[in-house]
Parts: sequence; C-alpha cells; structure tokens
Amino acid sequence: MFLYLKHHSDFANTSHQLKELFEAYSPTAAKIALRPIPRFMVKKLQARNEPRKGRGFGFVSLGSEELQQKAVSEMNGKEVEGREIAVKVAIDSPGKEDVDPEAVGTAPLTENGVVQANDSPATVA
Repeated sequence: MFLYLKHHSDFANTSHQLKELFEAYSPTAAKIALRPIPRFMVKKLQARNEPRKGRGFGFVSLGSEELQQKAVSEMNGKEVEGREIAVKVAIDSPGKEDVDPEAVGTAPLTENGVVQANDSPATVA
C-alpha cells in the first residue's frame, strides 16, 4: 500500500524527512525519487558529502488501507512550507517487480523474463 507524493522537492530531500511528514499515519517506509546522474557524479557528490537532488516526487508505504485513505484525504492539497502537495494512492505497473537496481542487467533472464540471481547463465530458446 503505497502513496504517491509530488511537489515536495523544497522540503523533503531525504526518505527520513518524507517519513517524518507522514509520521501521524505510521509509515513503514518512504522513498524519494532521485534525479538520474552518471556514476562518476554520484562518487563526486559522496566525496563532497552533498546529497543528490530529488525529482519532486516520492512514495510512502503505510501499514493499512485505512491509514492510506486517511492520509490521502488529510494530506492531499495541504500546504507544506509554501508548496501545495499532491497525495494519491500509487498504482503498481503490471508486471513490475521489486528488483534491486544494482542487480539489474547483471543476472540472466529466465524464459519468463524474470531475473534469477542464483541461476547460472543459460541460453534461452
């Protein structure tokens, strides 16, 4: 049960800040969508201790559907630090799985197209 939040870029730059914003609804997890940048830039930012910039949206996971509906009704359209935020129920894309982004492209695909990290490389007919 995920909520989609947009227009937050000025006040919630980390998952922790996003989780704090939804603290009244007992969030179990929160994730900020970060701007894509080349790997060498990630290392430079880490060396300078600078955070990556967000894309202006993120996701919050709540424990129950009741909390989810309450959060949407109370938080959607709310002004936070001068910006109106939009909060909606996130809809999963069909066939989209939770895949470790570091592992994508490193493991072979099975016949049904699922990444199997424990499988040995095999030819798919």
